[in-house]
Amino acid sequence: MIRLIVLLCGLVVGVVHAEVIVTDATVRLLPPGVPNTAAYFSIQNQSDTSQTLIGVSADFAAKAEIHNHVLVDGMMSMQQQSEVVISPGESVKFSSGGLHIMLFGLKQPLREGKSVVFRLLTKEGKSISVTASVARPSAHSHH
Repeated sequence: MIRLIVLLCGLVVGVVHAEVIVTDATVRLLPPGVPNTAAYFSIQNQSDTSQTLIGVSADFAAKAEIHNHVLVDGMMSMQQQSEVVISPGESVKFSSGGLHIMLFGLKQPLREGKSVVFRLLTKEGKSISVTASVARPSAHSHH
């Protein structure tokens, strides 16, 4: 009987992670000596409850935060976001000029073509591991 319960718990955990899917994760490769960079990705909520991102952790940076570009008095400025709610069935794109992850104080230079891992933390207590490829900003991503 006990063994069955353990198996069921294991199955539940497996399903939870599949409910939130992160795709196209990249971290910007910036010139050597630039201590900060940004990460972009798409996140899709396939569950039937809202998922709320409340933070990020990255071992390769001193600090990671969720930021958004917002219009304040006619000027675009970056503001840290305390949370990002992803409604059931919705996708949210983190991209240049919009929501993005700021990575402060890189501990080592990033290398093009390598990947790095960061974790998205949710209010619901989940940690979503994201593997992002390091890529130089493409010419067409500047709006």
